[in-house]
Amino acid sequence: MKSTKFFIGAIFCLTLVTSCSDDDTPPPVLEEELITNVILTFANVADATNTVIMTSVAPDGQDGASTEVVEGSFKANATYSLSLALTNETETPADDILNDDIIPEADEHFFVYAVNDMNLTMTRDADDIDAADGNKLGVKTTWDAGAAGTGKVNITLVHEPEGADDSDEWGSVTGGSEDLNITFSGVEIK
Repeated sequence: MKSTKFFIGAIFCLTLVTSCSDDDTPPPVLEEELITNVILTFANVADATNTVIMTSVAPDGQDGASTEVVEGSFKANATYSLSLALTNETETPADDILNDDIIPEADEHFFVYAVNDMNLTMTRDADDIDAADGNKLGVKTTWDAGAAGTGKVNITLVHEPEGADDSDEWGSVTGGSEDLNITFSGVEIK
């Protein structure tokens, strides 16, 4: 009788232990990239001494307070090549978000640009990074400055857009969330 009670108790405990598992543990949540510094460097393709540098510094990431600075001006009727840098300066050494996270995950990201109140056009370069859907990411672009004027340049990085379209060059998306949305004011074409 004692051994039967012991045997039934052991079976019960064994069933209890084996029926509990870690299947109920939710998958870990992957954090979004922390982007503290964004630098757009426009280099005049015909005059290496003419650059326009737009810098955004957000020590707590792009959802926090930021400071935008525009250095230099575009020359009227000139063509520029854009070089992008997106980094996390809270890491030592700084984490290269563009090359380590965004470009390898091109299917999950898309850059959208906009220009207001000035004659500045943009095309996505033929050698830009292609996503699986055929849309160009917007990392390699060429910009043409028209007549003199002052305006704004906006850059938005969308994470996991439901749909992306580069047919109008500036880009458009549906869905997704913004990793960054920065407007640079006081941009000049002289």
